[in-house]
Amino acid sequence: MRGFPQQVLAFIKKKRLLRAGDRVCVACSGGADSIALLHVLKQHEQTLDIQLSAVHVDHMLRGEESAADRLFVEEVCRKWGVPCYSTAIPVPDLLKAEGGNRQAVSRKVRYQYFTEVMKRERIQKLATAHHADDQLESLLMTGLRGTLQTGSFGIPVSRPIEGGQLVRPFLTVSRLAIENYVAASDLAFRQDPSNFSAAYTRNRLRLQVIPLLKEENPEAAVQAALLAESVQQDQQYLEEAAGQRLAELVSKSKSGNHIEMSAQAFRQCPAALQKRMLPLLLSYLYPKKHVNLTVQLAEQMQEILRCSSGTVFLHLPHDLLMIREYDDVRFLSADRAEQASDDREIIIGSDWSEPVAGYRFKVVSAAEKAEMGDVAIWYFSPEERLPLIIRKRKNGDRIQLAGMDRPKKVARLMIDEKVPLVLRENWPLIVTKEDEVLLIPGFRASKHLTESPAHGDWLLITQPVTGQAEK
Repeated sequence: MRGFPQQVLAFIKKKRLLRAGDRVCVACSGGADSIALLHVLKQHEQTLDIQLSAVHVDHMLRGEESAADRLFVEEVCRKWGVPCYSTAIPVPDLLKAEGGNRQAVSRKVRYQYFTEVMKRERIQKLATAHHADDQLESLLMTGLRGTLQTGSFGIPVSRPIEGGQLVRPFLTVSRLAIENYVAASDLAFRQDPSNFSAAYTRNRLRLQVIPLLKEENPEAAVQAALLAESVQQDQQYLEEAAGQRLAELVSKSKSGNHIEMSAQAFRQCPAALQKRMLPLLLSYLYPKKHVNLTVQLAEQMQEILRCSSGTVFLHLPHDLLMIREYDDVRFLSADRAEQASDDREIIIGSDWSEPVAGYRFKVVSAAEKAEMGDVAIWYFSPEERLPLIIRKRKNGDRIQLAGMDRPKKVARLMIDEKVPLVLRENWPLIVTKEDEVLLIPGFRASKHLTESPAHGDWLLITQPVTGQAEK
């Protein structure tokens, strides 16, 4: 079987998986795949100029049988002169005490031990025996879950792990090629009966679906592996481009209290970058936490970024708020939003007011009206309502809406508009000198304001505060 090892060595060289002087540890379960990988690397240890070892974990799920797997791996390593690190971890006890999915818990503790060994023994590379059939299974699994487009499109050839790098030298060779190599080399190996249990989706795909695919194309697994490799290269480029573009869009506010960006600038990015920028944005917002970007959360965030009109809020995980006021998008903690109280009363004059809640305001007579770009204009009269004042909401505030017989409580209106509780108390109002509420910026105007020039001699002008706002 000279061809199989040479194919694996060529792949290692092409992908630069191993370098001269690397300390390489094979994750060896004792099954045919990992025994074959350990054998190939041992046969070419000097050629590759690496220091080889093996690591094994007995999850104690199959009693004496899994304990025998451990003894088998240790004996193989002793015969081949390969240092072996092994342990037994009582996964059944962990499941009983903490609950969880058996496969997920097993994987977690297994890799914890792998990284522990890598750090202690100063091992740079962990080699696993995932092959082309595993890649095909993975693509089918993620496709069935509906997450194929959101992940890494299958198993990567290599990836960083705590303590070093995980590499997969077998990823483009088929299970059949490995089995033929094992048979030709007369290698003994262990069988895990759970691999044949129909209780697991992956096993059903392996035993029932993939054989049908191979009837149509015997090289289906290898073709899937090549496809995954090509798509992963495209995804890597797009991920890097998305990261660069997001870094240009996102910035900290001058006060340092929140993160901000432009909805319009986000929309101008290609769709392929937009969907990749959202999980990166979550990583930026939660540097010390892992927050999963669900389909629902992605759709909600995209909906907010889809336009630049009005004011919209979204509760994000871990008490973070996403607020879009016209084009300006802010991300801030609920605590900071609650602390953002401003008890001042600001008189609105003929010059622009200071920014309040993402807007600025001024009042002019109809005779002074001029072109001012992206503004909203409200007409009102009589002059006795002046001056208009910006203040925070008070208990008992009401606004007389058009078409309603009685004034509506501002608090009730803000609940109807789904304004987060932490922002309701501090949201500004525009009131007359008699303290009558005329406008809730970003939401509703009273019946005393109109967009028709025929119904007022004075203008209340509002403008969203952006980098493009007129001076």
